[in-house]
Amino acid sequence: MKHIAEDLLTQWGRWVWQSTGVPGYVSPCYALMRDNVAQHFAPAAAITDEDAMLVDSILARMGRRDPEMAKAVMLYYATGRTMHGVGKVMNLHRLKVRELLYAGECYVQAVLDMKADRIEQMAA
Repeated sequence: MKHIAEDLLTQWGRWVWQSTGVPGYVSPCYALMRDNVAQHFAPAAAITDEDAMLVDSILARMGRRDPEMAKAVMLYYATGRTMHGVGKVMNLHRLKVRELLYAGECYVQAVLDMKADRIEQMAA
């Protein structure tokens, strides 16, 4: 069974970069040029802002408990680096990064499971 946390983290990583660098005001000239030139974009995030902010808050909480784990998860999912690439940035071996990512995914999954249990208890 694939964990929900992996999917959420992947979509969160896309959400982080979605609409970055877009000014609040777009000049009419720029809009005409932009609309007439082929542009390549990363796939849009398939996550609601509410869910993305939930993942954000879980990662912030993780960062207070284990900063190294949180940094590895953020780098891996938000930058699209490989485990080897994350290891280079963090000066860690790829296998250590894999351990941190697995632990981070389990942490996110556990928090999501606890939230789901609370909702079920409130509904009963």
